[in-house]
Amino acid sequence: MSHARQPDSVFHLTAAGEPFRLLFPLGTLLGIVGVVLWPAFAWGLWPVYPAAAHAPIMIHGFLGAFVFGFLGTALPRLLEVPRFGLGTTIALGMGPIVLTGAHLVGATAIGLGVFLLWLTGFMVLLGGRFRQSKDIPPPGFLLVALGLLSGWTGAFLIFLGEIGVHLSSTTHTLARLLAWQGFLLFPILGIGAFLLPRFFGMPSKHAFPELLMPSPAWLRRAGFAGACGIVILGGFILEAFGHAAAGHLLRALGVAVYLLREIPLHKASGARGDLSLGLRVALLALPLGLVLAGTIPAAYLGLMHVLYMTGFGLITFIVASRVLFGHSGLSSRFTARLPSVRTLVACTLLALALRVGADYLGAGRFDGYAWAAALWIAGVLVWAYATLPRVRYPDDE
Repeated sequence: MSHARQPDSVFHLTAAGEPFRLLFPLGTLLGIVGVVLWPAFAWGLWPVYPAAAHAPIMIHGFLGAFVFGFLGTALPRLLEVPRFGLGTTIALGMGPIVLTGAHLVGATAIGLGVFLLWLTGFMVLLGGRFRQSKDIPPPGFLLVALGLLSGWTGAFLIFLGEIGVHLSSTTHTLARLLAWQGFLLFPILGIGAFLLPRFFGMPSKHAFPELLMPSPAWLRRAGFAGACGIVILGGFILEAFGHAAAGHLLRALGVAVYLLREIPLHKASGARGDLSLGLRVALLALPLGLVLAGTIPAAYLGLMHVLYMTGFGLITFIVASRVLFGHSGLSSRFTARLPSVRTLVACTLLALALRVGADYLGAGRFDGYAWAAALWIAGVLVWAYATLPRVRYPDDE
């Protein structure tokens, strides 16, 4: 006889080795904090221009919490090593809270320093578990490691600049690209090659049987991932040396080639449901955002939101939805119609259009930024109300 699944304590479920149950809600809250600064400033409720705080809160706080929540849950399972406990997860959760607070009060160096300590601690935790592993990770996770290293290197260089160390303009530009883009772009590609084909009813080319040593097929996949990673890094370097258009286009090429081979959307005949629809939009936004920002420099800041808001942000929420459903016994929703996800996608696209257009509103641009932020927050709140309660439900299947 079937029975209704009962909610449990988030702390109890987190202690069982599922950090996402704490870090996903935390990341959602920090994302709202990082975006609500714009309407607060436009409407006279926040005295400081938000640009300096907005980027690190969104990238290191909001999206960083989701990245660590996913990796902290998935990697120990994949590697068959001890999982993260409650104390470890709570400690990890303190990092984005403190760095967000530091950036809110303008203490940029402290915020970056906290991020560096947080990321270093996370890499140490993963490194210790790798030594105990009975398996090797999927080959695309080479890009995950590259993303963590990019984020650390970029943040460290920016931190040096904040404490008075002279950086050339080339170094400063490269540091920002590594810290703001590389930290997210590489892990999304690496995790995506393993996980995202399942959204479209396709087998993952990165799902290998248990291996103690790399097989030739594993090495070929890892080599391709590494080659695309080098192309993307080359795009960062080109932009840092003043060739912004070429740098963007080279990155777009590396991203597009990797996605076409590892997540071939044009072959996804089995895709059903709103999660796969939202993911299509988000994946297309990754190379498109880079191409648009590189070829229309006059609208650069607005068009970069194609990459960040519609690419990074939407992919994060779509993957989080699958994790939340899958770990709470609702795998039937993977291919379902989900009004909350459709609302999130619609609000994201409307917010994107308003954010890009706001740069052409002259004196009214701050009101445009504010309403774009409000639309995005509305979509996130609808998604959170419908989806985040699943953190309290165990998977009894």
